[in-house]
Amino acid sequence: SDVDSWIARCSARPTHGTSHMIAVLAVAAGAFIGSPLRFLLDRWLTGRFPNASRTFPVGLFAVNIIGSAAAGVVIATTTGTIRTFLLIGVCGTFTTFSGFGWQALQQWRSARAAYFVTIIAMTTLCMAAFWLPYALLTG
Repeated sequence: SDVDSWIARCSARPTHGTSHMIAVLAVAAGAFIGSPLRFLLDRWLTGRFPNASRTFPVGLFAVNIIGSAAAGVVIATTTGTIRTFLLIGVCGTFTTFSGFGWQALQQWRSARAAYFVTIIAMTTLCMAAFWLPYALLTG
C-alpha cells in the first residue's frame, strides 16, 4: 500500500545529503499531528471537567502523561526517521512544558498548594509513564 511504501522510504537510511532534510520533514509532519491533538485533548478534558480545571490543569496533566508513555513506547520500538517523526514530531509537540509553566504560574498566584501538587505529580507520573512501557518493551 501507499502507507507501507512511505514507511519503508522513511525508515531507510537516507544518503548523507538528504538526511537532515528528511529529519526536518519528519519532525514537521509529526508536529502537524501532535500539536492539534494536544490542543483538542486539552480543550476536551478542560471542558469535560470544568470545576477541577479551575484549580488543576486536568487537560495539560493528561496530555503530558499520555505523551510521556507514548515516548517510552516509541523509543523502545522504533529507530531512524520513524523514531524522529514519532518522538520529536508527534510526542514532542503533543506534550507541552511551556503550557505547563504557564498554568503552574497561574496556580501559584491562586492556589499554591495545587501548584506544588501539580509539580510533584506531573514530574513523577510523566517519568513513570515513560519508564513503564519502555521497561516492558525492552525487557
